[in-house]
Amino acid sequence: MRPVGPGPVVLALSAALVTACGSGTIDAADVFDGEVLTIAEADATHPTVAVDPRDGTVYIAWVGVTEGESNVYLARLDASGSPPRAGAGPVRVNDVPGDAAPHEQAPAQVRVGPEGEVYVVWQNNTIVPGRRFPASDLRFARSTDGGRSFEPAIYVNDDAGGPPASHTFHDLVVAPDGTIYVSWIDGRDPDRGSRIRVARSSDGGRSFGPSTVVDDEEACPCCRTALALGPRGELYIAWRKVFEGSIRDIVLARSTDGGRSFGPPVRVHEDDWVFEACPHAGPAVEVDDGGRIHVAWYTGAEGREGLWYATSDDAAARFSPPRPLLATGWAPPSLIRLALHEGRVWAAWDDRRDGDRRVVVATVPPAGRRIAARGDVKGTEIGRGSAPAVAVGGGVRAVVWLEDGAVRSRVSRDRGPAVGPNVAAGRYSSRSLKAGSFSPQGIDATRTRMITAIPISAAAGRWSPAWVRRR
Repeated sequence: MRPVGPGPVVLALSAALVTACGSGTIDAADVFDGEVLTIAEADATHPTVAVDPRDGTVYIAWVGVTEGESNVYLARLDASGSPPRAGAGPVRVNDVPGDAAPHEQAPAQVRVGPEGEVYVVWQNNTIVPGRRFPASDLRFARSTDGGRSFEPAIYVNDDAGGPPASHTFHDLVVAPDGTIYVSWIDGRDPDRGSRIRVARSSDGGRSFGPSTVVDDEEACPCCRTALALGPRGELYIAWRKVFEGSIRDIVLARSTDGGRSFGPPVRVHEDDWVFEACPHAGPAVEVDDGGRIHVAWYTGAEGREGLWYATSDDAAARFSPPRPLLATGWAPPSLIRLALHEGRVWAAWDDRRDGDRRVVVATVPPAGRRIAARGDVKGTEIGRGSAPAVAVGGGVRAVVWLEDGAVRSRVSRDRGPAVGPNVAAGRYSSRSLKAGSFSPQGIDATRTRMITAIPISAAAGRWSPAWVRRR
């Protein structure tokens, strides 16, 4: 089996590895100090991650492709970054075999509900003769037993079963009251172009109501959407909008009635990036407990190519002047993810300046501190790979990424050891996945250490993720 490569547009992030200024410097290496864990050895695509804030349990979702069949998988780690017990390996989320499709800008998204429910949303594909790209629907499944099993999947988009259309580049967020929101780019009306839609579930993911059109103007058709919730229940959505003259800039809209309607979108910054195609680089948005909105994005505007960051303290009425996270010469279309924790803003990206992509995590200095092209942001390389995702909660920080078809992760805790006691004591050794033995097979024993032996067979023995620690 060959690992699945990146999508039709290779998204390479370049990063300025720079240092923080002023007092109270936070080094990303100090807080993402867990060892590298292999969640899936091969045939995987871009992962996402969520942390249960109650106990620090980490959930990782991805689409795996085996012999032409795509399925969604979920791995569950305890707060130490170890599998909870022998046999508690990845489970298949989709009940219908092959009911999934991989895409770098549209990965399977995972979130945790207020009572520990685990929710996953993903896209599938349907080949339609005469269409340039496959049609797609959004599928959703929930788990009420901590990700150990999932109920049959349901449709999110309200036109499922109708004329084939595109529903993809999605995001997922869960409110404290359990309301679930899903956003996506919708192509059901090809004469009007791509539109942004949001659907909500008020019954814990058992069903979704009719979707809401966020903005009646054209959206960039292949840049993912991003959702966030404010402290008073406000719902924010960010996307890349197409303005007159094929300008493609990031906008953000706000809903104060639970996603039933949205105000007009606000341009985060007038980059005025003229681009005649889709760059496959959506924004990231988070909202802190004080209501400050944090947005990060890529622009290819001449003289401004790179990653930028801005905030709003007035419910997105206006944004601060953008500050560069990466603006050291030309940079290709780039992905970025954000996470918030106790006033800290974390950014994750991959750096491919030398042709070998490396995952970088950085803290963004708070407002009032200048970010220069070099010298202010501390970035820490944590491994080779691309398309990282980051989550923080429950005293745990987790980052995941893709490396040559394998899903990697690093999990760290606020206090105590970064690994479980059995791992720290070296009680587990490498094993042969097929034979089920505990002897090393194809593993450099000087660099890796198996956490436990988990014989997993999600598709007739063809899928065998291995839990591997890298020194």
